[in-house]
Amino acid sequence: MINEDLYYYLLASLINSIDMYANTASVYGAFLKKLKKTAQKDFQIKPYNKNNNIVSNVKVFNEDSNLLIKKISGDILYLDPPYNNRQYCDNYHLLETIAKYDSPKIKGKTGLREDNINMKSKYYYKKDAVLVMEELIQNAKFKYIFLSYNNEGIISLEEIERIFSNKGKYIQFKREYKRFKSNDNCRQEKSTIEYLYCVIVNK
Repeated sequence: MINEDLYYYLLASLINSIDMYANTASVYGAFLKKLKKTAQKDFQIKPYNKNNNIVSNVKVFNEDSNLLIKKISGDILYLDPPYNNRQYCDNYHLLETIAKYDSPKIKGKTGLREDNINMKSKYYYKKDAVLVMEELIQNAKFKYIFLSYNNEGIISLEEIERIFSNKGKYIQFKREYKRFKSNDNCRQEKSTIEYLYCVIVNK
């Protein structure tokens, strides 16, 4: 009774509304033991206001970035890969299932998808992250490349500098931020440093 455009509009509205009621601290890798106030409210789907996000001539891809990079080119490439070993497919699995609407086999207390092994990224593994990042940068056909990362990341600052310097003129910007405390571990650092790496690619 509805066309494809309306289906995805309604799906976007559903996913956008869910987070206001989810009984989580932030991600969906774990749920709170007691229902918080927002999770006790009657669920309502609020129409996604696309008028606030007017864009044109945009293409969206859903594939391995290291494969995609060989097919695209442009002026500016901005990269924001994961910093640590917490896989997005585990932490946002519920939204993934709602988007796919595929009734997957699940496991564990939080209902993780059993097929999530196929969605895991190599950027989360210390033994792979440097190699895939180097491959990505080498294959990038862009004039300027930016990378957002922090000092607690899997890839060291020295490795990033080496990879970027091999591509062109390397520049680094940094800013210190108050660290988000994920637990009560008093040994955690009070701040973290966010880096923006840039390379002006050799012609």
